[in-house]
Amino acid sequence: MSSEHFFWAEKVAEEITKQRKKEYVCEGMWSPSGFFHIGNARPEVFVPHAVYHALVEKGFKARQNLVIDDFDPIDKIPAGIPVKKEDEEKFIGVPCKLAPSPFKGHKCWADYFTSQFAGLIESFGIDLNVISAFDSYKKGKFNDLIVFSLNNSEKIVSVWNKIAGTEKPLSFLPIVVTCEQCGKSLFTNAIAWDRKKVQYECKCGFKGAVSPLNGKAKLHWRVHWVANWIVNDVAFESGGKDHFSKGGSVDMGRALMQDVFNKQPPFQIPTEFVQLHGAKISGSVGNVITLPQWLQVAAPELLRFMFFSYKPNTAIDFSFSSDSFVLLNERFERAERIFFGAEKAENEKLGEKIKQDYEIALIGKPAKEMPAQLPFSFAVFLAQLFDPVKQFNEILPVLRETGHIEGKIGKNEEAMFKEKLQRAKAWVEQYAPEKFKMQFLQQLDSGIKAQISPEAKKAFAVIAEKLLKTKNAGQIQQAIFDSAKESNVQPILLFKSLYLILLGKERGPKLGSLIIAFGKEKCIERIKEAAA
Repeated sequence: MSSEHFFWAEKVAEEITKQRKKEYVCEGMWSPSGFFHIGNARPEVFVPHAVYHALVEKGFKARQNLVIDDFDPIDKIPAGIPVKKEDEEKFIGVPCKLAPSPFKGHKCWADYFTSQFAGLIESFGIDLNVISAFDSYKKGKFNDLIVFSLNNSEKIVSVWNKIAGTEKPLSFLPIVVTCEQCGKSLFTNAIAWDRKKVQYECKCGFKGAVSPLNGKAKLHWRVHWVANWIVNDVAFESGGKDHFSKGGSVDMGRALMQDVFNKQPPFQIPTEFVQLHGAKISGSVGNVITLPQWLQVAAPELLRFMFFSYKPNTAIDFSFSSDSFVLLNERFERAERIFFGAEKAENEKLGEKIKQDYEIALIGKPAKEMPAQLPFSFAVFLAQLFDPVKQFNEILPVLRETGHIEGKIGKNEEAMFKEKLQRAKAWVEQYAPEKFKMQFLQQLDSGIKAQISPEAKKAFAVIAEKLLKTKNAGQIQQAIFDSAKESNVQPILLFKSLYLILLGKERGPKLGSLIIAFGKEKCIERIKEAAA
């Protein structure tokens, strides 16, 4: 990649390598208390992956971790999970790894929510080292840090109060015990530490003492975060921008790492939220787009492109049911054309950036030649006329006549077209706004006819004759422009009128492609009917 136009992750990689480590660990962390969604995926998977990729490209040894914080307790039942109100107490307060699964076929709560992405993340070109926090505690990886934290609890509290501006008592112990009686950790309070056992009391009424080692207790999340940096030797980490507020969890963690544990914290950058219809995506609230949902309607490269083409500090407002999804497809398609030289960007610097965005969005190396392109907007249209699986052989001639493919196509391109058409069909059925739903207007009623001007009707007669001599979409498009000129009608008025009589709408795909897809003879008959 050009040194003049740095991909943002390359600049981060340059900073990280000042740590001079043998291996650079890029890490994210996620609590499986709710759905894993694209809002989690951006800071915890894709931003670390971009930095990991930049490190590897520079020749450094690197690894990407995702810590599943399954020792976290469930604090509420996410929307869409079928747990009855009277059964909620079986789940609330129990660590995710120990709580029962809300669905059959899974070992526990954490197992169900982790399964929603674990088998799919490789589809996005990401090879993750997935780590269970609960298992790490149970195996004793945090034992020394638990003892150290409890022995230095007063120092931790002093730093805490200084950074956060709080007045937490020096007797506070940064440890959360799982109650031996009710099995919950959300409602326990550690009250004493005798250097062997932690005395605690629980809201359920139980009081006891237990060794905090080997999975019996978890460090308070603010200290756990820091301990995790040490256990996994983390070099880079991102996180939601809310963690980076003054006196917030990032400031706290860095201060604890330096002033209590006497170590340097990892390099960190904030990542802006992904918003859905202007609201922050939330797994517990249920307004989410999950990875399985993404793959139903879009290629994995498209999500990579969306995340990698923006700097992490840029907010993304996105929805499948708005123009933002269509525009994302169009941006990616244009990036592909620019990468292969089929189109030029507005200037050289922008062109270099777009080429980099496209290349890193790909899973694997780019093709030697530009693949045949099926624009998403046209795929959406075709998927409403034909069954992408059963009628694919009927779609191919249409694509040839419209100029989207020339000659024979390879098996890879054929598979790509089939997949794109199937995803376009799924998008139309589940999310598409009404303006993208298109079918041939079955009946030309008086209401449509009343909207057609006498000038347009006159031009229709000319168009009907010219269309008989056309052989492809480009010639059809030109015939419409020529007819407008000969009839002294504004092209914009004529196009609008043609869309009305064919679709019942004022806009649609390119008319040349539309008429080929509907069938030229069928459209000529409709135009003659409207001209009468």
